[in-house]
Amino acid sequence: MNQLTSNNHFKFGYDHDWFQPRKSPHQTWTVQYGSCERPVGNFQNECLNAARKIQDNARQKMTVLFSGGVDSEVALQSFVLAKVPVTAAILRFKNDLNIHDISYAIITCDRLGVKYKIFDLDIIHFWENQLLEYADPTYCISPQLLSTMWLADQIDEYPVLGSGECLLVKDYADSYQPGISPYIHSEWSLWEKEKIAAWYRHFIVKNRPACPGFFQYTPEVILSYILDPFVQKLTRSEIIGKLSTESSKLQIYQQHFNLIDRPKFTGFEHVQAADSYFRKILTDRFPETNQIFKSNVTDLIKSMTYNQNTSV
Repeated sequence: MNQLTSNNHFKFGYDHDWFQPRKSPHQTWTVQYGSCERPVGNFQNECLNAARKIQDNARQKMTVLFSGGVDSEVALQSFVLAKVPVTAAILRFKNDLNIHDISYAIITCDRLGVKYKIFDLDIIHFWENQLLEYADPTYCISPQLLSTMWLADQIDEYPVLGSGECLLVKDYADSYQPGISPYIHSEWSLWEKEKIAAWYRHFIVKNRPACPGFFQYTPEVILSYILDPFVQKLTRSEIIGKLSTESSKLQIYQQHFNLIDRPKFTGFEHVQAADSYFRKILTDRFPETNQIFKSNVTDLIKSMTYNQNTSV
């Protein structure tokens, strides 16, 4: 199998049967991360190191699939700051249904001096006619992920997805009420959603070299994010009211990258009704593929930290 992450350190599968499709609804979604090969730097440095490592492994021109969101922008900036040649692919829906989202992509490419190409897609027609063509091989339950697969298929270069970002979530009781219940210290976990692995499976099925998750490409990128001082405050429950890193992601990234403030868009705001309709078709077709694997942050730091005594 092609390297989807550095040395395929990021492993996923079912009951530790790595990179294999689900064979039974009773199987458990499992994930494993590799250990760092050296002490980690800060998050920006590790993103730049990942960009260089991707270039070394890809040995071809690369294109970031750029939605205009902060994750794909950090990935794009990482290549630019690392002086790695890169272009951007921007997906535009018919009738400019996602213009509110891709406008940031175009502005950012112009600001960074990155060449880009716009690919037009009638998203409703695509869902109506090619939904299962892309969903069945990848066990995908999200219509939104399928359009990214389509975009990757349109480019000849090595595709890089600004995905795989760390989602850290605090353990809290179901009865917890924000602003009312006491905010107590509790453990945090790194969540990996089974449905997101559909992007990885797409490139496995196609047997195509690619980077489906920029922020998972090296163990060092993952650990540098977890060890970021602000993230550490979050995971020590020192920032009252925070239940995950999701609402703080832009703030975390802005410590390391020059990002324009913007509202959070998915790009699918104007097709929500169709998205819901086709999402139900997919979740009914693959009802068992929505598990979450949770890795305790404290244990993860211990297992991923570079240990000179055990390194070869």
